[in-house]
Amino acid sequence: MLEPTGTAPGLVVPADLAPPVLVLPGPPAELQAMWPAAVADPLVTASIRAAESIRQETVRIWGPPESELAATLRQHEVDRTTAGLEITTCMRDGELEVVTRFSPAAADSYASLAAALDAHFGEQIYSTDGRDIDRVVADLLLDHHATVATAESCTAGLLAGRLADLAGSSAYLVGGFVTYSNEAKTAEVGVPAQLITDVGAVSEEVARAMAEGARSRLGTTYGLSTTGVAGPGGGTPDKPVGLVHIAVAGPDRTWHRRLQLGGDRTTIRQRSVVSALHLLRKALTTT
Repeated sequence: MLEPTGTAPGLVVPADLAPPVLVLPGPPAELQAMWPAAVADPLVTASIRAAESIRQETVRIWGPPESELAATLRQHEVDRTTAGLEITTCMRDGELEVVTRFSPAAADSYASLAAALDAHFGEQIYSTDGRDIDRVVADLLLDHHATVATAESCTAGLLAGRLADLAGSSAYLVGGFVTYSNEAKTAEVGVPAQLITDVGAVSEEVARAMAEGARSRLGTTYGLSTTGVAGPGGGTPDKPVGLVHIAVAGPDRTWHRRLQLGGDRTTIRQRSVVSALHLLRKALTTT
């Protein structure tokens, strides 16, 4: 029995041919206070010493649907072996995440799985070392000694906020503009008013002009922009809810991508931010 740190004691219950079971109080403060004594118990320390080390590897993929990943994993099971691998997958904001846990004895099985993923998805794999898109983009910007500015309409600052989430982001994030209205697009980042009249604010041409304007106004290496219809209202037959244009302006060219996103307003805005980060990654890896 473990001495109580509040009102309830804790227990270390031995189990045949298995690690001991810890029974700890529910309130977080009591559980956390009891934890050092629990892991110092002789049964627990002996179990830790005897435990086999477990490796965890994460592969992140951008672009394909989840069904394509599922088909690839099923084929891998047929063609080779996944013995000893615990594989979990997750679809989040358009990204596929494959997390695999395995013991050293299953290292060859994991190598086979990793090779199969690489053979099928190729450049759609953007991370094999656990880094997420935020860290990948940050590292690329730092490696290139590059800076970035944003001009946002439908995301209204979410993209700049995402870039600023990592510590040390001041090394590459210079600033941003929230140009929600047409007038702000013209006044803040120099989008010609006539261009907006001719093609509309939600368009490839305006997205490009916003990115180029942000880059020019703040003197950065790259400019990022988002403009779209996040909903739930405001859509038209030509420009429905979920239509978003994103652009990245660089020293030599401007990249653009047209998105047609599903989901509610929050989902559309979050997916727009992630898509813009991946477009910036593309620009940084092709220059």
